[in-house]
Amino acid sequence: MSEETDFFRLIGAIGDKAALFSAAGNAARKAVNEIVRAQLIADGTTLDEVRQIRTLLGPAAFAEALDGVPAPKTKVLLTRADPHGPALAQPGDRIKALLALADGSRAPAAAPEKPAKKAASRKAPAGKDVAAKDEAAKDQPAIAPAPRKRKITGRAALRVSEER
Repeated sequence: MSEETDFFRLIGAIGDKAALFSAAGNAARKAVNEIVRAQLIADGTTLDEVRQIRTLLGPAAFAEALDGVPAPKTKVLLTRADPHGPALAQPGDRIKALLALADGSRAPAAAPEKPAKKAASRKAPAGKDVAAKDEAAKDQPAIAPAPRKRKITGRAALRVSEER
């Protein structure tokens, strides 16, 4: 067949004469499911398109096609259809959520409200308490920090252990 052949028109023509292709019924079901799955996992598929596909196929055929979508792809599709929805861990829960979104029984979750920005707290001007602490610190003698203990390694460690 040439590159100009409209395969969707051919599929429609085959569907119009389904009795002529009765032996290929299972192949037609598989082909429809593969076409639907390919469209569902395509990058640009929106929730409106998913709903249109469900309306076109009907609930049972849509559920069958969606059931064959791999688990990682259902997660991507659900995230694309409902970006602010809950993150569901189980693939079965994702399928149920997609079916509910597709039939309209569940609306996509609204974006969470951003909390109001807190006013920047400014330091209070130096008061009497700060000045009193500074004067008390000046009156006390400065205590030098204790020297750090050196870690003994190599020959020195061997010598020390022999002496003990």
